Amino acid sequence: MIRRWLSVSIVLLVIFILLEVFLVHEEGHVTFFWSHIKGFFTLFGFLGCLLLIVFAKLIGHYWLQRKEDYYDRNDDE
Repeated sequence: MIRRWLSVSIVLLVIFILLEVFLVHEEGHVTFFWSHIKGFFTLFGFLGCLLLIVFAKLIGHYWLQRKEDYYDRNDDE
């Protein structure tokens, strides 16, 4: 299942980069050097989403998740 999602994500990433290369024409002033790199913002958004997902899973696992007997145990003993 994970391999399927990963392959679909990679295919969509390649499609969006190709669309940006062939369809987007930059006009106006660009002040940053990375704005000239084709596919940069697509890759930046994709990696940003992956980072958010991994960070949310880590927070959920190490900070929010409790053991099954969290409310049943008696800490006074």
